[in-house]
Amino acid sequence: MDVLNIKNMSHALRNESGVLFANSDWTYGRMYAGETDEIAALTVMQLYSYLVARQTLMIHSSLVDYNGEGIMFLGPSGIGKTTQAELWNKYQNAEILNGDMVFVRKNEDGFYGYGSPWHGSSAYYKNAKVKLKAMIVLEQAPENVLRRLDGFELLQGMMEQVFLPHWYMETMETCLDTLDKLLEEVPLYHLACRPDEDAVLLVKNELNM
Repeated sequence: MDVLNIKNMSHALRNESGVLFANSDWTYGRMYAGETDEIAALTVMQLYSYLVARQTLMIHSSLVDYNGEGIMFLGPSGIGKTTQAELWNKYQNAEILNGDMVFVRKNEDGFYGYGSPWHGSSAYYKNAKVKLKAMIVLEQAPENVLRRLDGFELLQGMMEQVFLPHWYMETMETCLDTLDKLLEEVPLYHLACRPDEDAVLLVKNELNM
């Protein structure tokens, strides 16, 4: 994929199947792909390879901004990611940046979560970012229990939720290196929970927010 500087310090990523234009800080872009879903998917895969090379991950999660601090809720579809985000919005007035798929990027002062265009069945997708305070793997349960993960549990909790670029080995290695740095800098928790305010307060108290 070629990377070209174009007018006004913006960028273009192109290949035989499509082209993506973006402004200088990558906060806005437009993709032109081929007529088939297969070609469009290939263009997205190549774009993601470009982002991974710049220490960016795509993670299956929701993301809220609470007073300038970000919390990600991780898990498969139907586990309650959007529900937990909505509870934070309802009881703590947190802003929901995305309900299903979040970009995470390593910046000079730490890792940030970014809203993405992909929001699954949720209605939440904002072009905004927030510095990450914590990541939380969700499990539905009759009681609210929160614990911090460490050791092998860190990778076990994350790997199924990270979009891995299996199609390109060098990009895959960069992705895993960025994931390792993320787990070193941002704490990962497991939350067995009910969909209620107590689950919100449990997390808020643990994180001293």
